[in-house]
Order: sequence, then structure tokens, then C-alpha cells
Amino acid sequence: MALACLVAAGAPAQAQFSSSGVVNIYPGNAAVPNGPGNADLGLAGLSVGNDGLGSFSVAGGSTLRVGGLLIGPGGAGNGSVLFDGVGTVVSLVGDGFSDGLLNRLGVGQWGSGSLTVSGGAKLDGRAESASCLGLNHYCNNFIGNAAGSTGVFTVTGAGSQASLLRIFGVGGLAVFHPPIDSFTFGTPGGTTRGTVNVLAGGTLVTDGAILGLAPGGSSPSGSERSFANVTIDGAGSLWRVTGGTLEPGNYANVSTATHRNAWATLAITGGGEMRLEGDGNQYMVLGLSTGGGRTDMTISGAGSRLHFAGPSGVFNIGVSAFGTAAVELRDGALADGMFYAGVGRNGAVASLLVDGSSSVLRVNGTITAAANGVTGVAYMDIGRDGGNGTVTVSNGGHIEVLATTGATNGTGMGLGRASNSSGALNIGSGGVVLLRSTSSAPGTADETDNPGMLVGREGSGFLNVTGGGQLLLEGGAVSTLTDRRSTSLYIGGISDTAVGGKGIAAVSGVGSEIRLTGTDTFIGLGIGPQSNGQLTVSDQAQVSAIGINVGRSGGVGVLKIDGATLAFSGQQTAGSLAGAFFVVGSGGGIGVAALSNGSRVTLSNLGSAGAGVSIGGSSAFAGGEGSLTLQGGSLIETHTQPGLSGFNVGREGSGFLRLRGASSIDLADGVMQVARNSGSDGTVIASEGSTITAGWLGVGARKTDTGDEDGGTGTFVLINSTLNAGQIIIGTNGFLGGTGTINGAVTNRGIFAPGNSPGRLEINGGFVAEAGSRMILEVESDGQGGFNTDQVIFGAGQPVDLTHLSVEFRFLGATDPTEFAQADLFDVDTFFQLRADDGGLEMLAPEAFATATFEAQSDAYVIQNFSFSPSGGASFTATPVPEPGSAAMLLAGIGALGWLARRRRA
Repeated sequence: MALACLVAAGAPAQAQFSSSGVVNIYPGNAAVPNGPGNADLGLAGLSVGNDGLGSFSVAGGSTLRVGGLLIGPGGAGNGSVLFDGVGTVVSLVGDGFSDGLLNRLGVGQWGSGSLTVSGGAKLDGRAESASCLGLNHYCNNFIGNAAGSTGVFTVTGAGSQASLLRIFGVGGLAVFHPPIDSFTFGTPGGTTRGTVNVLAGGTLVTDGAILGLAPGGSSPSGSERSFANVTIDGAGSLWRVTGGTLEPGNYANVSTATHRNAWATLAITGGGEMRLEGDGNQYMVLGLSTGGGRTDMTISGAGSRLHFAGPSGVFNIGVSAFGTAAVELRDGALADGMFYAGVGRNGAVASLLVDGSSSVLRVNGTITAAANGVTGVAYMDIGRDGGNGTVTVSNGGHIEVLATTGATNGTGMGLGRASNSSGALNIGSGGVVLLRSTSSAPGTADETDNPGMLVGREGSGFLNVTGGGQLLLEGGAVSTLTDRRSTSLYIGGISDTAVGGKGIAAVSGVGSEIRLTGTDTFIGLGIGPQSNGQLTVSDQAQVSAIGINVGRSGGVGVLKIDGATLAFSGQQTAGSLAGAFFVVGSGGGIGVAALSNGSRVTLSNLGSAGAGVSIGGSSAFAGGEGSLTLQGGSLIETHTQPGLSGFNVGREGSGFLRLRGASSIDLADGVMQVARNSGSDGTVIASEGSTITAGWLGVGARKTDTGDEDGGTGTFVLINSTLNAGQIIIGTNGFLGGTGTINGAVTNRGIFAPGNSPGRLEINGGFVAEAGSRMILEVESDGQGGFNTDQVIFGAGQPVDLTHLSVEFRFLGATDPTEFAQADLFDVDTFFQLRADDGGLEMLAPEAFATATFEAQSDAYVIQNFSFSPSGGASFTATPVPEPGSAAMLLAGIGALGWLARRRRA
């Protein structure tokens, strides 16, 4: 009652002590201080509310020196203590050993206890700290000590302060009882609730802290439960964690939920601050759920802050198997100074929310070699070493990972690090994740590393950018040939030689973007053996970098662009010095890319390396399989100095390019090569009004400094589409055909096949048939007594040289060659026309075919004694291929079964 009256009335005007109920001094049972003045109890302990109600207060500037303070020490105890007023100082001086007084402070030792430090009063638990040196000198502090206890510790008001040594445990679960021990302390299976409040400008200073302890002592049942709650609220309210006062090697360490039966909550609100301090020679660590329990942490409101003051700070959110942890950073709050942040490690499941304008998680610290073995700069992991982490950044919230100096370990962010881990990053509603490096020693080995993001490094990573969210990688460090500094985003894997993980990324919505800027920017999808990377960009979202590689070195990459934009620009200053690039399937990898619904890919570089697209191999990583599809009016275009745009379909590997629905590729005067090198194969199909524009096109051929030479096996098919190219070379193993228009000069030493079973192809340019040149012309019955034929139309006034041409007439299906000849259609005018200046069609002079050769074939007819004269037409005999008899069919079937059996045995 006396304490209640004191609290209601406020701090008294004069120094005084007051008490009521069960209050004891031990050992010796000395008189409890009362009334005005100061008191010195030496190493004795003050017990308040041992086995009943008790209260004690020090106020109005009094001072008290006492060995230790135990509030509610008995199982049925209930004690309350108040230290209040400017000048009030209570010093705890016990040595942690004498007279069985092991702890300097216990609030709710076994029963219930509360301690309030207010009005500018000070609790000095670090007084005469040297007395705690020596073996078995503990000097610890507990808010709720034994299982079954309840403790509340409050420091409130400007100038109010409590400082404590060694262990600061909140929610202890100690149990001792016979026959193992000679005494009883704690309730087997009991629940402890420990609460710490730092309010209204008060300050708490501890070496470290454990919030939510595991069952301890000699006799716990294992079913004990711990609930620990810490609140830091109000402008100026501060919890300082300083590391070991007596043991400088003990770093500032706060651990929560250290057992599966522990649940800790930590709230920093209203401008309060939690600060971990150190010189960097040891780690400073805030580890949430380090022993399998649950932790919920909130940092909310402008001015509210979690701060790591000094190098080597670590913020681990969920760090042990079976543990769960959730952190929310809201409404303008800040967490900063750590060099490392981890969400979901070592089997834990954890989440982080950064929400609201000006809410920031800023990973901007460094780590020393003294603490870590090697130096390091800012890094963040989401899902590591078997853990599962999820991070959401929304409504203008920011995560920043910043590096300003060189170090052994570089800067960046990883999602799904280690094979059995999973990490997800969701950026939405104007949220921003920024990874930035600032140059510190350009051109030297000490230069800052540029940032890298790894989505599915060895495990599974998921990245979602929506609703105007942004992922920004800014590489400000200088990259040189001798000291490369790449700015990179890997989705699925990281190494060209090590087994990688699975990464899935999606960017959608107006204003949503992934933007890589600075030096040597690169995006990789599915890089390395067994890696799998997927990126979807949709609904007007944007992605930009110098270039992208989809599927490399044994990995599989998938890229889908749906009504969105990719912008590749610039030129590397290290490595291969590549200009803007778009590579699909290289180095033995498999890549698949698709553009739809008006998607746009631009490649821009006015530097010496130009810009280009390569499907199935690249100059740096030969081989691979790649597929690229454009549909729905999608576009790929390059912007370079004259002649420096390139497009390879099957460079050394296998490439496939498909255009549909009025899509287009525009290389200006650049070079396009289909099956560029020997051993490669490339296929291009353009249909439905699509267009391809280049300065030079090789199909089964490549351009050289002196002309061109044969490459691999190339196929280029137009279906009612347009090819624009100044010069077109069909190599020995090349095929060009289809329907539509070719605007350019064609040189053929492979196969030229106008039509598409059958159809018309018009060439607005010259045509030269070199040695080995073949032209395939198809004939098909229309089923109504007429015929459809292929037809090639040459441009008026353009050179047509058919000197080495070999023409093959092919009759499709059941088309009868004899009926076709009897219809007076088997002549050159049916297949060859010349576009006149007035737009009409003219005959091609028979003399043009003077040295050409002709042959005919059919699957349904045997054609014999075939000859063809450009002026006289065809002469031949054609007889139907006989139907196989039943016996022959039976023998053929048996032979086929035998062949199949041999194949299966092989």
C-alpha cells in the first residue's frame, strides 16, 4: 500500500526510503532502510516479497549501496520496487559468490516481481565490477528467473538509467529440487513471463541479453515455457548493448527464443532505439530465435531505430532449426549499421517486412579481419543453410545494401543460399531494394566490389517485383581488365563449374523494374550445371543492364517478356569487353526466351564492341541450345555505330528463332548469321507479316574480313513475311525459302526454295546461283483439276545469274506429273517471273537457264527419262508407285519389328 501511494503521489520532495510487507536483508537480517538519508548495506542482499507481498522504494535523491536485489524470490512471493527521482542512485556491488548471492539482480526470482527506475533515478549494476572477477563469481541479472516466475522491469523518464553486468536474462526457466539438489527453486513444467520496458527517454545498458531462455538448472522437466517481452518506446528511450564490461572478448550479443518452448517479443516504437556497440574486433550480434523458439520484433515510427554502432554487426532473423522469427519495420523506422543481415538460417523459418515511406533497413557496415578472419562489406541473405526466409518491401519501404570500401568478401544479397534453403524477396507498392557500391580505390586490387544479387544460388530463390517496386543494382566501382568488378544479377546458379540452384523472378506492372547501372552489369538466368533460372517481365515492367545470358554452362534458363521492355545498353570494361548483349543458350546450357504482346528489346552501344543477340553459343561460351520467339507485334532492335550490330542463330551450338504476328527484328546495317560456324545448326521462321532487317545475312554462312565462308546447317523460312538485307548468302548447307518478300541481293550455293507447299517468293534484288546452288519448286494438285505451284519473282533491272543453278521439281502427295504436263504448265513461265517497272509480271528469258540443270521427283510416281528445256518444257514418263502386296507388307512389318528390337537392345 505504501508503494502504491508513493507512485500515485509522484516523487517525494526529500530523500527517503520506504517499505512495506515482507522485506528482508540477508544474511544477518539487518534493519531495512527507512526514512530520509542514504544507506550502505555492503555485500548483503535485499529481498522484497519473499513468500508474501512486499514493497520497497528509494526516492528523492537517496543513495543505496547493496550487494544484490532479489524481488519475489520465493514461489509464493510478490514484490515491487521503485527507484525514483533525480539524484537517486542504487548501486549493486555484490561479488556474485559470497553468502550465496550469485546474482546482482533478480526481478521475479521465482514468484512475481516488478522494478521501476523513474524520474531520473539510476540503477548502477556495474558498480565495483572488479569484485565479480574470479572463478564462479557470476553477478548475473534475471527478469523472471526460475520456472513459474513473473518479472517486470521498467526504466522510464528522461535521465532514468539502469546499467547491468554480464548476463541479462529475460524469461528464465531454472528448476532445482531434490533429490538431485538439496533445495527447491522453480516449478517443474512452469511458465515464466519476463517483461522489460524502456520508456519516455529512459536508458538501459547491458553487456548482452538472452530473451526467452531454455529450461535450465539440474531438474527441469523440459516442458517449461518462457515468454520474454521487451518494449523500447518514446523519443530518447535507449537500450545500449555494450559487450563484456569485465570480459572485453565477450561481444555485444542479444539472443532470443533460445529453446523451442520460448517466445520473445521485442518492440521499438515512438522514437526509441536499441543500440549494439563494439570496436569491431568481435562480432556484435542480434540473433532472433537462436534455439528453435519464436520471436516477433517490431520497429515502428519515425525516429525508432535498431542501430549497430561500430563494425562487425550481425542481424540474424531466425537462426536455428525449428525456430521462427518475424520482424516488421514500419512507418518510418530505421535499422542500420550492420554488415550482415540474414533472414531464415540453419533450418529456421523467418520473415521481414519493411513497410511505409521512409522505413529503411540499411545494411551498410563492414567487418574486420580480427572478427571474421577476412574483411568484408555489407551483405544480406534470405534463406541460408537450410533456412526459409521471406522478405517483403512495400508502400515506399527501402532495403539498402551499401559498400564504400574494398574487402575480401564482396557486397550483395543472396536468396536461397545452400542447396536445402529457400529465400523469397517481394518488392511491391513502391518499395525499393538498392544494392550500391561506391568507388574507393579505382584501378587497384583494393577497389570496392560491385554488388551482386543471387536468386537461387544453390537452393531455391524467388524474386517478385510488382506494383511499381524497384530492384536497383548500382555498381559505382571501377572495373578493369586486371581488377574486374561486375555488377550482376544471377537467377539460378552463380558458377560456370559448380552445381547451382533454382531461381524464379517476376517483374510486373507499370513502374516496376529491375535496373542494373554502373560498370560491367550482367543478368544471368540458369548459370552452371543443374541450375535453373526463370525471369518473367510483364505488363509494362522494365529490366535493364548491359546484357543478359539465358542458360549457360549446363544450366537451363527461361525468359518470358509479355507486354514489357528489356533495355540493354553500354559496354563492359573488363572480361570479354562485350557490348550490349542478349544471349540465349551458351556454353552447353539450354536457353528459352519468348517475347509477346508488343514486347520490346533494345540493344544500344555506340562503343567499339557494338551490340548483338546470340542464340546457341556466344564468343565467350561456345555451344549450347537456344530458342527465341517473338509474337504479337514484338520487336528487337539495335542501335550501334554502322555495321556493329550482330545477330547469331546457332553460333557454335543449336539456335531457333521464331517470329509471328507482325513481329520484327531490326539490326539496321548489322550482320545476321544463321548457323555461323561449322558444326552448328540454326533455324529462323518468320510468319504472319513479320519483318527481319539486317545489312548482311548468312544462312549456313558467316561473314569474314574478305567476304564469306560456309558455316553450319542453316534454315531461314518466310511465311507471308519480309526479309530486308543488302546482301544475303546461302551457304552450302543453307536453306532459304518460303513466301513473302526479300528485299536484297541473294547469292546461293545451298538451297533456295520459294513457296511454302507451295507459294510465291519475290526478290527485290539480284540473284546469283553459285556452284552447288539448288532451287526446289513444288507442284500440288488443288483437287479440282488445277494445280498450285511455287513461284519466284525477280526484281526488274536486277542481275539474275542462274549459271550454276540446279532446279528440282517436286510433286507433292498424289499429284500426277503427267496431268500437270498435259495442262501445259510444265514450263519456266509457271515457276519464274520478272517484276516489270510498272509493277506487272513478265517472262524470264529462256537464255537465263542456258547452263542450268533440271530434275523431277515424286513420292507417288516413278519419273523416268526426265528432261527439261527452258524453251520446250518437260519430257518424261511417270508411272504410279505400286501398292505393296500383303506378303510384302507382312515381311516389311517383321523386318521393322526386328529393327526395333535391335534398337531397344542397343
